[in-house]
Amino acid sequence: MKKRVHGWSTWVVLSILLSGEAFSQRPLTILFSQDYGQGEYRNWVLRQNPDCRIISLYHVHRDSIDYWNSQADGYLLTGGEDVYPGLYNQEKDTVLCGEIDHWRDSLEYRILNAAFARKKPVFGICRGEQISNVYLKGSLFVDVPTDLGTKVIHRKEGPIEHPIQVVDNSSLKKLSGVSQGNVLSNHHQGIKKLGIGLKVMAKTDDGLIEAVEGTPELKMPFFMAVQWHPERMEANHPLSQPLAEAFVKACEKVSRK
Repeated sequence: MKKRVHGWSTWVVLSILLSGEAFSQRPLTILFSQDYGQGEYRNWVLRQNPDCRIISLYHVHRDSIDYWNSQADGYLLTGGEDVYPGLYNQEKDTVLCGEIDHWRDSLEYRILNAAFARKKPVFGICRGEQISNVYLKGSLFVDVPTDLGTKVIHRKEGPIEHPIQVVDNSSLKKLSGVSQGNVLSNHHQGIKKLGIGLKVMAKTDDGLIEAVEGTPELKMPFFMAVQWHPERMEANHPLSQPLAEAFVKACEKVSRK
C-alpha cells in the first residue's frame, strides 16, 4: 500500500517534483559584464522583459562566475574603459589609451568563451563592440581622432550625437527600418580590422564601423554589437528599442530550449 502525503500518493508528489511543475520557472537571466551608471543598461533590458534577472559579473566573486555562466540565457557587454592594445599586438599604442582595466579584459574574454561554448546570445555596446572584435582576432584604432581625423566627432567632453549610415540588407536595417539616423556616442576607439565572422551593419561618414553582426560562420543564435549607446537614447528611437527587443527575444528563445 502506497504511503499518502496529505491525500496525495508519494508517487504523485515525486512525479510533480521531478517534472518541475511544483516550482515556478526560473526567470530569464542576462549577465552584464559590468553594470554602472544610473540604471540605463538595466532599464534598456527590463523594458523588454520586466521579470528578467540581471547579474553584473564584474561584481560577482571570481569563484562564482562559472556558476552564473551556467545560468545565463544571454550576455550584454557594456561600455567602459579602453581595451588593452596588447590584446591585438599594439602594445606601443598604450600611451594613447585612457584608463585600462585588465580584469575587465580577462573577464569579458571569459564571458565570450562561455557564450560561444554554450551558444548564448551576445550584445555589445561601445567597449562591448570593441572587445568582441578583438576577441575575434580583429584590431582597433587606439585613438580615432589621431587615426581618422575629426570629420566626425565621436566624443566631446562626454556623449555627443552624430549620424550613421545603415547598410542595406543588414539586420540593423531590418530591425530599425531606417537607412540613417543620429546616435549618442562617447568613445575614442573603434574597429580597425574587422574580426573573423563579423560583418558591418553601419558606418559613419569618416568610415568608422559603428555596428556589426555575426555571420553564419560564428554559429551563434544572436551576435550583435554597436559603437553607440542605445541605452541612453530615447526608448522609442529606431536605433535603440528594436535592438533591445531583438536581443531579449533571442535570450528568451534559447531559455526555452
